[in-house]
Amino acid sequence: MVTTVRAETPPLRGRAEVDAALADLAEHGYCILERALSGEATAALGARVAEQAAGEIARGEGFVESGINQRVWMLPNKGRMFRDLILDPLVERFMGHLLGPQFLLSSLTANVARPGGAPMYLHRDQGYVDFWTEKPLVANLLFMLDDFSEANGATRLVPGSHLARERRPYAPEETVAAEGPAGSVMVFDGRLVHGTGANHAEGGERRALLAYHCRPFVRQQENYFLGLDPQIRRRERPQLLARLGFEIWAGLGRTGNPGQAGVLAPLEQPVGPLAADGQGRDDGAVLPAAALWDLA
Repeated sequence: MVTTVRAETPPLRGRAEVDAALADLAEHGYCILERALSGEATAALGARVAEQAAGEIARGEGFVESGINQRVWMLPNKGRMFRDLILDPLVERFMGHLLGPQFLLSSLTANVARPGGAPMYLHRDQGYVDFWTEKPLVANLLFMLDDFSEANGATRLVPGSHLARERRPYAPEETVAAEGPAGSVMVFDGRLVHGTGANHAEGGERRALLAYHCRPFVRQQENYFLGLDPQIRRRERPQLLARLGFEIWAGLGRTGNPGQAGVLAPLEQPVGPLAADGQGRDDGAVLPAAALWDLA
């Protein structure tokens, strides 16, 4: 019989313990910042999430898992306060530490765990990368909008699993609950094994915001180029648009020559097929048949 030993968990960290929190990230793969979100902001964000979730159910557009838990996607479209949150200096401090400068928002979503909901499978946020990386390619901030406890479905995680080079299945007994009072923020490495817990509480939802970020060369989870409300695109701050991926990075994402820089706007008059004299020409020519070797 094999005895499973749970790893040591880091303590909640306060405002004056940022260095200790960063050390927790390195050792355990996560840290929890106790009440880093103000009471007023926690209440406002919680109310907005609850209202949006109810509205999407009322319109028949709610994304409900197993008939109970609900997800709310694409939050940059669903309230100014969500867009403000991802530009907060605390986000910059921790995501910049894990992912380097000019990191991107990959997705901003809400997770509402209700009593009776099933736990999520254990996974890594960069699980689509089929090899271990020395540094994380993605990272996450989880904003606790309610108290998080083992009973109400706090996120389950395996401390230290971000340093495991070989992948293996983990048993539920190896996980711990990420517990903290409402307003706390959990920062975690994209290589850390984790999953939503089951809400066994007698009543009440357990709400969270998940701000998933990536390095600037990684494909984002939400496609803001196609999905961002055009009105928001036209009026938003350049810093927000850059965070959503509308800024060129190391020549990536450009629409023209490699010397382009800054926040991009849609091309009004892209250069199309030209004749040698610079005049426009027909685009109808197709590639000749059997242009490459047939390797069948």
